[in-house]
Amino acid sequence: YASHLWQGLLFGSALFAIVFFGGSLLLLIRLLLGLPVTVLAIVLGIVFLLGAVKGYIRLRVVGIPLESYRKELSRDILAHIFLWPFGSLLYLYNSIVAGFSRRIRWRGITYELKSPTEAVIISRDS
Repeated sequence: YASHLWQGLLFGSALFAIVFFGGSLLLLIRLLLGLPVTVLAIVLGIVFLLGAVKGYIRLRVVGIPLESYRKELSRDILAHIFLWPFGSLLYLYNSIVAGFSRRIRWRGITYELKSPTEAVIISRDS
């Protein structure tokens, strides 16, 4: 219902996926063909490093209001640092789905979003 919210995410996620995963595929192809990869590897490495730092910062920030869960959060640090590109793919998937649906299922209740101020309950789990 609010395309101005998901269209930016769709654009940003698609751009990232094309650049990062396309660049990774290009890197692999160039390696297999014996072509130079130094510049491409450095650029992809910088992008990955910046994303890893962002993932680490996000985890630290979440730890502030969730101080009592700091131990549990800290055991996931490697996932936040190394798996963040796949989280970006999830954002892309979610933004694509948002373009085709106005339904949300949350805690056993399915809602249809009519407008920014109106949601209708479609069904509830028994």
